[in-house]
Amino acid sequence: MDVTFPLVELTGRERSFDELTKPDERMQRYAGLTVEQLQAPYLTIEARLPASTPAKLRERIVATRDLAVHGYFVYEFHAVSMFWAVSCVEMALKLKFAENRPDPVTVTRKGADGSEESCRIPVAELQDYRRQKWRIPEMKEFDYSFQALLAWAFRESLLPEDIPIPVPEIVAAFENRFMLKTFPARAAKDGLLKSEPQTYGDIMNCWANLNEVQKNHYLPKTSAVLVEELPRFRNMMAHPRHFNLIVFPRAPVGTYELLVDVVARLWS
Repeated sequence: MDVTFPLVELTGRERSFDELTKPDERMQRYAGLTVEQLQAPYLTIEARLPASTPAKLRERIVATRDLAVHGYFVYEFHAVSMFWAVSCVEMALKLKFAENRPDPVTVTRKGADGSEESCRIPVAELQDYRRQKWRIPEMKEFDYSFQALLAWAFRESLLPEDIPIPVPEIVAAFENRFMLKTFPARAAKDGLLKSEPQTYGDIMNCWANLNEVQKNHYLPKTSAVLVEELPRFRNMMAHPRHFNLIVFPRAPVGTYELLVDVVARLWS
């Protein structure tokens, strides 16, 4: 592996150190906000990490914080920090899963002749084996995806079902999908709404006429919201099609808080 850096003739467009350390002009909207003040909430939240946090995970968490802080100089880094934070949640779940199911893991699948074959593999290879239709016998639906890992953590009571979600972007995405798709479909099935067509006014009037007990019947637990929306949010950031995510400096604080909360609960 070539670890040297390619030294080429300067183009004249390079920015100097002083230019690179000037605040992004978009940060000027937050009059009086210093780079030290930007760091403070992250360092306060980070102090909640338990001493037992795996070292490699802690390194990535620190990089998440550094990305947010450097958003002071490159505004887009606020959104990159959010993506890195969510990726840390997935990393944490994989590490905890490996702790709970140490190597080797027994997996099985049906052979071409219909007989069942089995083998023992390192847990790190589970995702690759799942693509070849191998399954953990007692977890046949578990596919080692981000969503499956989240569901597993809640099912094993490693995370509480009422875990707070301090990320407005995730909550808003759920609420939009719930009011426009999930609730209308269930309400129509229960006879509270006509099948089709439904206007937004019809849906909102139906919801407004429900009492609290009825609303709670339709609303999922916080855990279900996180299982559904957090991987979707990660995928939206990782596989953009129409736009690059730009967020306010406040936004990555929420994902960082969620990350640290998850890690603190997994290694409490």
